[in-house]
Amino acid sequence: MVRSLFERLSTREFDAMAELLADDVEFDLAYAPEFLPMPTQGRTAVRELVGSVIGGMFEPFSINVTTVYPGVEPGVVVAEYASDAVVKHNGNRYLNRYVGIFRVDDAGHITFWREYHNPEAATQALG
Repeated sequence: MVRSLFERLSTREFDAMAELLADDVEFDLAYAPEFLPMPTQGRTAVRELVGSVIGGMFEPFSINVTTVYPGVEPGVVVAEYASDAVVKHNGNRYLNRYVGIFRVDDAGHITFWREYHNPEAATQALG
């Protein structure tokens, strides 16, 4: 599920990405800049946020899962992943590493997504 999520993000299929989310999904970017509301609740709100950030700020953008760790609780996964992108407004390359905690319900939808990244790498790339 997590791999599919990032495959769809990388190909800018934001509506298809949102299909993997539960209606009441919670997304929390742990070190979010002040202009991003966190946590973000609901499929539509998460789709709009991710689409505007990735779609609006980066071209191209790819993110690949490097390692997945099954959680102790059923439906919980911790994943490591890495991004490779170019910032649209300045042409800077954006490389970052992430750790995400995901919960998936019995229907196969992501209900919770908390992401940790290096905010300094984002600040440097965005200028």
